[in-house]
Formats: sequence, structure tokens, C-alpha cells
Amino acid sequence: MVVENMGLDHVAIKVRDLEASIEFYRDTLNMAVSDRIGDGVAFLRTPAVAEQSEHHELNLTQMSEAELAALDERDELELDLHAFERDIPEDGPPMLPTTGPIYHIAFEVPDFEAIEHAAEELRARDHPIYRGPGRHGPGNNIFLYFPDPDGYPIELTAEMEAAPEMGGKPAKRWPQTPDTWNVWLNTEDLGEANSE
Repeated sequence: MVVENMGLDHVAIKVRDLEASIEFYRDTLNMAVSDRIGDGVAFLRTPAVAEQSEHHELNLTQMSEAELAALDERDELELDLHAFERDIPEDGPPMLPTTGPIYHIAFEVPDFEAIEHAAEELRARDHPIYRGPGRHGPGNNIFLYFPDPDGYPIELTAEMEAAPEMGGKPAKRWPQTPDTWNVWLNTEDLGEANSE
């Protein structure tokens, strides 16, 4: 063993507009700023779990003028979140086709009802939802995917399969089909399926 890994600690991302990103993570994901460095860096944590949380779970850093200019040259400075919605392949993974190296950032929520409530609130704000609610095969967790202001895919997840305390279990090789990504193909009956 090279590293005694104790689990994911935080995610750090660069953003186009720091204040807009802080507003999104505060208002949509119930996070709070724990510290700032000047006008260019913010550290956020989830106060709802303050007794278990550390200083920050998310680090947001404002892109530099040079980085913003490079995005502008590539016509990527202004991101139309709704344009991604129609580009998502029906048979692929349940998140958007990202343009950068981050595939998604997952936040745990208590249960299906919390995910259902989040979906309703996002729809009320006319905010795009990429996939979900649904349930993954691997991990057996419930999910909902949507973008942040920079297009980074956000996943809300609940009811992840618990890892066995001792001995583990053999890894499964899942088929690469839409059924693997969403074992609840008819999300209309989601509440019913969850209560069984």
C-alpha cells in the first residue's frame, strides 16, 4: 500500500465567475463559505453536517484573466447550459459530455425524497437536469445530475450500497448498457419502486 487512503476530502475547481459559483453552491446545494483568500478563492463546507464536516469540502478558484481570454478565443467563455441538454446521448452514462477533465462532483443527500425535492426545485428555477432521478446498477445508489454555472456536472446521490466491513466482496463486471446506468428505466414510477 502506497497511501493509507481515508476517503475523499475535498474537490477544487476553477470557475469563470467566483461570485456566481458561490451563489449556486450556497442556494442550490446548501453550502456555506468557510474562508476566502482575497477576491479569488473561496472554501465551502456543508453546515447541515457541521459536526462531521471539516473546514471545506469544495474549493472554488476564480480563473485568471489569461484563462478567461483563452476561453473567449475558443468561444467557450459564455456557456449555454441548456445547449448541453440536447447533446446528451440516450444510451450513454447519465451525465453530460464534459468538455474538461472533471466528469462529475457528487454530493450525498439523505434519501430519495431529498433527490425528488431537489429535482422539483431545479425545475422551478428552470435549471437543466441531465439525468434522473434514477438508480445506478453499480453502487445501487439513487442519482440526479445537473450542471453548476461552469457546466461541471453535479450528482446528488443517496442510499449508496454500503461496503462490507470485513473481507469485501468480489467486483462485478457490469454490461455497458443503458440499463446499467439506470436500473429504473421508468422514472415515472420511481416513488413506487423505492418503497418496495
